[in-house]
Amino acid sequence: MKKYVSVFLAALLLMSALAGCGAAKQEPTETTVPTEAAVTVEGALEDLLNDIITEQPVEFMGGVMPIDLTDTSEDGLWAIKNNTGLENADKITEAAVFEPMIGSIAFSMVMVRVAPGEDTRAVAEEMKSGIDPRKWICVAADDLLVTGYGDVVMLIMLDSGSGLTAQSFVDAFGKVVGEPAFVI
Repeated sequence: MKKYVSVFLAALLLMSALAGCGAAKQEPTETTVPTEAAVTVEGALEDLLNDIITEQPVEFMGGVMPIDLTDTSEDGLWAIKNNTGLENADKITEAAVFEPMIGSIAFSMVMVRVAPGEDTRAVAEEMKSGIDPRKWICVAADDLLVTGYGDVVMLIMLDSGSGLTAQSFVDAFGKVVGEPAFVI
């Protein structure tokens, strides 16, 4: 009888140890990542974009420009769509873009601040599906990623022939803004 009790207790101890190890190794899943902009990233988007370029330099002259979200004219809506991939500014409160000063380089890095209560990942997916990687004359981007942390989403697209990768800018985003909650 003592043998059975000893075996039972040993099995129980082993199972509790395995259960404890399993709980310690549990990886977070996408469903544990908040979908709303729960964290407010500090700083102006223009400054964050410049910090990312400092972290991951480019070999061309470029500049950061804010995107006017209040301009609902045809030209204003075109600027929002051309830079962010979004049809309008209903889900964002701020936007800025870093692009080359010369138009023949396929490179665009845009950052938006998601409005409170909006689904950050859904805005990112809408940006990715709506952006035109051939928005330039004679050149196209073939490396495109969208990432987000808190209330900020960044879309980066570029020509991989430039020697740069979209992932290197996602890594720089992680150092400047915060570790991405998602990359799509």
